[in-house]
Amino acid sequence: MIEYLPAEILQGDLLERLVYPNLERTLYWSNHWDPDFYVGLVHAGFICIATEHEELGSLLVPEMQDAYAVLDWPALHISRNLRRVIRSDRLEREDVVLHIEDPRIEVLPRIHARYGSDCWLIDAYMDLIDVLLDEDDRVDASLEHFALHGIALRSRASGELIAGEFGYSTGSRYTSLSGFCSSETRAWRHFGTLQQVWLARVLETNGYAFWNLGHAQMPYKHALGARPLPRSEFLDRWLGVRGEMPACPLALGQTWELETLLRTAADTAG
Repeated sequence: MIEYLPAEILQGDLLERLVYPNLERTLYWSNHWDPDFYVGLVHAGFICIATEHEELGSLLVPEMQDAYAVLDWPALHISRNLRRVIRSDRLEREDVVLHIEDPRIEVLPRIHARYGSDCWLIDAYMDLIDVLLDEDDRVDASLEHFALHGIALRSRASGELIAGEFGYSTGSRYTSLSGFCSSETRAWRHFGTLQQVWLARVLETNGYAFWNLGHAQMPYKHALGARPLPRSEFLDRWLGVRGEMPACPLALGQTWELETLLRTAADTAG
């Protein structure tokens, strides 16, 4: 059974005494949908999803994981198959770009379509996203910026959204929440990985410290080069860069062209 997480948990040293050292507890629940509470949980190292409960209604489900998948830029791995895609003329013919956009327009609907009734992005969470996206430059007491992002890999030749993800940045840290790819279409094979590799290169170039990919058990994260960090080691990393900002924060409307990817990825060993 998961444990109730009161809003007061973010005050004083309660996290350090009651949550961080308790490795037997990973999942919590809350019916407190205040945006400042959500951002506080994010800064503390929680990753929050949601669920509908028969009796309690819409619940936020913060998770303090026992281990996190973390990608450090030198460890990024680019497979032989993906190198072939990058070096081919396919990307140029399709005029493929990586774009930062409002996730509500296409990215979140595509995630909903992928997961259907199993999707944790319930109505209350979507309402919270609306509030967070409509309040620009949300800053906490540490002067650390929080922002939600829709990451989209697009073909400008066809107008198709090929792959993408929903995530957030907190200062110089980027975290993935969910994503999708058009892998059911053979023509777009490896393009989901392409989106991840391209985003990793953008984050590195823009001065982000590392990429938090959440749950450490998924094979695709290991294939990308992420390594599992136990909770205590992750929190040392996470809290250790608190207050730091990247040289160039991700911003709505930013677009990276094919030549950027070719310069930074195609000839990288991995």
